[in-house]
Amino acid sequence: MKNKFDVKYILIVFLLLSVCAISWSNYFKNYRQADTVSIHGFPKEIGDWTSEEMQITETEFAILETRNAFVRHYELPSGENINLFVVYSQNNRKVSHPPEICYTGGGTMATSKKLQSIPVRMHDNSQDSELDFYNVVMEGQGMQQSLMYWFKVGDEFTASYGRQQILIALKSLMGKPSSSALIRISTVIKDSDVDSAEKLLQDFAKLIIPHLEKYLP
Repeated sequence: MKNKFDVKYILIVFLLLSVCAISWSNYFKNYRQADTVSIHGFPKEIGDWTSEEMQITETEFAILETRNAFVRHYELPSGENINLFVVYSQNNRKVSHPPEICYTGGGTMATSKKLQSIPVRMHDNSQDSELDFYNVVMEGQGMQQSLMYWFKVGDEFTASYGRQQILIALKSLMGKPSSSALIRISTVIKDSDVDSAEKLLQDFAKLIIPHLEKYLP
């Protein structure tokens, strides 16, 4: 009787481990499935901000492993301006990574990096939520830039690349939406006024959050 129980127990454990192994390998494989959602409908005018599309080269699209990406130059009538970069995929977890890597490859370097949070209003919630993000100051090519970025996985935002990857894995294993996105906004720091640049980015981030929820499901 005991031997029969042991055999059944071992069989169940083996089946569970097999299912986990298959699910985990599916998570780590290189997805090539086409997205059914396009983020290019993201508003080109938001409040007083208007924008123009900036070019992404074929080489850059190849590196991103998706064409579901855009870079836009948003500007206010008063002259303040911001570049918004968004890359998104429903299936490929590798499309989003910490943007300092790209900047460093372009000849600039990070001189500071800090984790911050701001209250933001979600489109379906009357109460404020906290948005965690990284703020990075980049220097190179004769200028300073303030950079703000965070990730989106399904319906969750996070500043951490590691947590983003864990969320994708967990949501995938549980059969929940595990689309991933990187949102990066940047502006040139004028007259070494880092605080003004950071405030401009944070105000813009608050403005686009409801649109990110809608256009990046």
